[in-house]
Amino acid sequence: MYDTILVAVDDGDTARETLEHAVAVADQLGATLHVVTVVEPPGSPMRFGVEEVDALNRAATTLVDDLVAAYADRDLEVHGDVRRGKPAEQILARAEEVDADMILVGRSEAGELESAILGSTPDRLVRLSSVPVAIVPEPDADE
Repeated sequence: MYDTILVAVDDGDTARETLEHAVAVADQLGATLHVVTVVEPPGSPMRFGVEEVDALNRAATTLVDDLVAAYADRDLEVHGDVRRGKPAEQILARAEEVDADMILVGRSEAGELESAILGSTPDRLVRLSSVPVAIVPEPDADE
């Protein structure tokens, strides 16, 4: 039923927790795991220079490579990808490309106003995805 799982991560607090959930599910089901992170370009090309965009791309690539390498010793097939664009659109596109059966994503840290007006990435994924979407909550600050 779940042969291919896509997990979307960023450099936020929930990235490690989200990946650990995805690895546990993929490991238990014998599924292939695809890790994706999306670098969202600034709204205005004047906001960041070429050097800053390149640095963001390198940081995102390093994040995915490090996450994939962290689980290389398991008997688990893990692939990584870095995309540029609007996060929900790119995550859904990648899910379609790899024929994902499930998407895991961490809960967004967007404020209530931003979520109400624009919608958060997890909210968009839940509304637009044709496959199940699991949202991993933020780690408890007391833990």
